[in-house]
Amino acid sequence: METFCYTTTMKQVIVIHGGTTFSDYEKFLNDLRTKKVRIERLQAFSSWKESLQGNLGPDYQVLMPAMPNKTNAKYSEWKLWFERIGEVIDDNCILIGHSLGGIFLAKYLSENRFPKTIKATILIAAPFNDEVDEDLTDFKIDAISDLFREQASRVVFFNGLDDPVIAIKERDKFQHELPTAEFRTISAPDHFVRAEFPELINTIKSL
Repeated sequence: METFCYTTTMKQVIVIHGGTTFSDYEKFLNDLRTKKVRIERLQAFSSWKESLQGNLGPDYQVLMPAMPNKTNAKYSEWKLWFERIGEVIDDNCILIGHSLGGIFLAKYLSENRFPKTIKATILIAAPFNDEVDEDLTDFKIDAISDLFREQASRVVFFNGLDDPVIAIKERDKFQHELPTAEFRTISAPDHFVRAEFPELINTIKSL
């Protein structure tokens, strides 16, 4: 009986989305009571995350895990689920974290050994430790560790000078910690919540 061994040659891209986190449950409830509701945020919207697979083409496999409870995220829950994801993905993956997903990857890779080799780590509008606009709770970090530098491989940051959510000074903190990383600062009045993100596509294809 002939045996076939299947090995994927597609490049895997894993996207960790953003979210919000609160220091206690009452703050979360108060946010629900007081947050301004915008009709445009209730409409169906195709973002760069949903179009990433089509823009990259058949040589890539884009995975977008739904992280637990993104509107009241807990680092311990995200850590647990991310480790389960690590069980099934391939070596030489590309990790992308947007907003809270960015600081999650920075923290996780600073504190834990990821089970697969990483080709590149791309952090988009990632906060560091500033809690002026919202709590970061146990997602925030004090420093990037040598473990992150060792396993994150090529590190690319995207930040917006006009980002309404993440101040540009957060980029500067990462630059201090990771002076050899690549930093790309572009206009982002939408906090990188947009339909198309050609700069990201070009970066991924260049890896």
